Amino acid sequence: MKKLIFLMACLFAMTSVMPVQAKKEKKEKKAFEWKMPELSGNADFDKYLKTCDTLYNRINTYRDSVTFYHVVKYPEIDALGDTIYQLKVQDQYGNYRGTGLAAMQYANLILQGTSLLADLVGITAETATATATLPSLGLKALSYGKYVKAGPKIVSMGTSEIKAIMDSVKIQRKQIRAVRQYYKLIEDKENPNAKADAKKILEVQLENVPEVALTEDEKKKAAEQEAADNALAQNSGFNPDDEVDLD
Repeated sequence: MKKLIFLMACLFAMTSVMPVQAKKEKKEKKAFEWKMPELSGNADFDKYLKTCDTLYNRINTYRDSVTFYHVVKYPEIDALGDTIYQLKVQDQYGNYRGTGLAAMQYANLILQGTSLLADLVGITAETATATATLPSLGLKALSYGKYVKAGPKIVSMGTSEIKAIMDSVKIQRKQIRAVRQYYKLIEDKENPNAKADAKKILEVQLENVPEVALTEDEKKKAAEQEAADNALAQNSGFNPDDEVDLD
């Protein structure tokens, strides 16, 4: 009898937990994926499909083009015997990069992101037109109806992702600017407060920067990559010091 009661209690517990687990699984949203269908033959509806396809691909290209950067530091002793931190910029793969190219990418990402957000707003009107056009497709409306919902989903997905990238980019861009300001102060021999001001930048604008250890060979390779990146930015006509703040 005791065994029977125990089994019944276990079954009751399982049936109580299973609906909760099912609800949790339902809440997990699958990432939206767009696949361009064959054109319907209706000019207005096909314009809508092409707009969805173009924006979806632009969002993916924008996301995939981003290189994320962070700042690291390592200590060195200068000619006066003082400890000075050397700052390096790393990409998400651990490669050391130049501040010029990083700044150029950030400027471009802000412009591209702003343009994309503006274009996403424009798809709302085309969604309304496509919805009104749907009945004129006749029997095709059954298979094309689901694509009307794609526009709002692309707008939601794109707006969220682009804004998140732009917010991250702005934070990293401020760090890159701080690195450049830091070195200007370190190299300013005529300013008696240069080192103190540089230390303040390190403590305030670049707080919690991770410290790394670099071999001489690694320092040489990092310097070569920095020079190549900065030359690429300069040859493109981009001057990081002329760029306005991205607030």
